[in-house]
Amino acid sequence: MMACLIQPDDLAARLGAEELAVFDCRFQLSDPEAGERAYREAHIPGAYYLHLDRDLSSPKGPHGGRHPLPDWSRFAARLSACGVRPHSTVVVYDAGEGMAARAWWLMRHIGLADVRMLDGGWKRWTREKRPVTPVVPEPRPGGIEVRLREGEIIEMEEVRRGAREGSLVLVDARSPERYRGDVEPIDPKAGHIPGALNHPWERGLREDGTWGSPEEQRARFRDLLEQAKPIAVYCGSGVTACSTLFALELAGIPAKLYPGSWSDWVSYPENPVATGDEPGAWTP
Repeated sequence: MMACLIQPDDLAARLGAEELAVFDCRFQLSDPEAGERAYREAHIPGAYYLHLDRDLSSPKGPHGGRHPLPDWSRFAARLSACGVRPHSTVVVYDAGEGMAARAWWLMRHIGLADVRMLDGGWKRWTREKRPVTPVVPEPRPGGIEVRLREGEIIEMEEVRRGAREGSLVLVDARSPERYRGDVEPIDPKAGHIPGALNHPWERGLREDGTWGSPEEQRARFRDLLEQAKPIAVYCGSGVTACSTLFALELAGIPAKLYPGSWSDWVSYPENPVATGDEPGAWTP
């Protein structure tokens, strides 16, 4: 499962190769243009920029969460204009914000076979004083078709049923403070979906920003495996949940994404909310 990672030495040796496509996904929710500004100042040579709001999401609606999944044909066209082909090796990175995993998950979901995260991301790349540039690459000819992978998404009604019946293991990838309902800086209600277990996405990373080994990830997710039920992951809006899905991929554990996540869940007034350290029970 470590094939979904690429190390800096390997990427540096392959820069400029025709079959390689690199994407910078740096983004700050508090300043939506900060990532692109940073990209234009310096990025990995040949890397294109993917913006969370414009490229990795669709416009927000009354339901579906703050970052709905993108229009698949537009997303594929964007990647194609950056030279991506069906058999390309695609590398994504960020600066530790958890956005590159969103791109990784989306690209895999539309059918790309070889999508990798740069282990340690931008911070490790620059810490090791590897080459960077402000030069934005020209468009490259590519071409991919959307071939959606089945069984990777779960929608609200199925989440509601699984939470009510206890037939689903729900994983909340947000911080413990948001899970407990102590704080909620973005969404209108605080707390978590009843029955959900808290596995903050950052804990899949070591202190140096590299990803934990498959063994480390499996040990972290032991409580999920003990329940022997289907697993679904959510966060605030379906973005950083993809980092937990990436960690689960490293561990060899299948799981689905609830794309709308908490921001979608609380857009339905009838959906119950739990607070505190414990998962809580369904109390409609």
